[in-house]
Amino acid sequence: MFPLRLKKGDTIGLAAPSWLATEQWAAPIAAGLESMGYRVKYAGNLFANSWGYAASPEERAADLNELIHDESVRMIFFGGGEGADDVTSLLDYSAAKSDPKLWLSYSDGTSILNSVWANAGIPVLYGQTPGLIPGISNYNRDQFERFTTGFPAEHIPNSPWRCLTPGTAQGTLIGGYLFNFIYLTAMGRIPLDEGRQYVLFIEDHERFFGIESESAHIGRLEQCGILSHTSGLLFGNYSAPVNEQLLERLRRLGEKWNIPVAYCDDFGHGENRAILPIGIPATLDTERSTLIYHW
Repeated sequence: MFPLRLKKGDTIGLAAPSWLATEQWAAPIAAGLESMGYRVKYAGNLFANSWGYAASPEERAADLNELIHDESVRMIFFGGGEGADDVTSLLDYSAAKSDPKLWLSYSDGTSILNSVWANAGIPVLYGQTPGLIPGISNYNRDQFERFTTGFPAEHIPNSPWRCLTPGTAQGTLIGGYLFNFIYLTAMGRIPLDEGRQYVLFIEDHERFFGIESESAHIGRLEQCGILSHTSGLLFGNYSAPVNEQLLERLRRLGEKWNIPVAYCDDFGHGENRAILPIGIPATLDTERSTLIYHW
């Protein structure tokens, strides 16, 4: 079930389920999207601050449900922060399934995106935030346009890849920000079908967690059960220059689980914000540095 892609004049709905949005933040984003040919709708509680640092979970969930139910809205766009897990149990997944829209977010949005895919069966888009729109780079704009208006056949890199364990992997592409993804898998909120293999994409950044914590997170991921269903892994931008200790940790991961693993700077919390589709069959080749999508 693939949502229709955007056409000029379509409406993009903005929400803030993970942080406290302001009018000063939203205005240049709306102007940027409008300059690209789209209409913009602010969800009703976009600027609410009931908790001081965010709107209440009920208000944030109501915003997403409002955009789900609005037939004029064709894409739901929101960024990261903290608190997305507050709202996942409050979303109307049946309505989301009956009128499939594009969903685009990243970072803390991992929890909502994967929940929409798991509960509504809608492939969703990971990798960009509304805050990118003002002054968006050529690469990031190209990624935005490719995935919101079409069905790209393959990932377009913007950095050299590092092959850590060689090989080819096939499976359903899933992933996101590592910290959130660990929680989702540990709580059983990612459907681990016995007959299904997954290609994982994971990202994190040194400004949030140092290498010791990152290694521990990877260890926690190993304990969640997902890696026994995983055929390959692509890790996104962590630092500049690349942290060689992280690469060695990922190499050990690949060898332990006998899966191909690669690292790149194409997506994550760096300058490059490639979009990756969650819920799409994909083929990862770590030796050729390719990720092919099978829509």
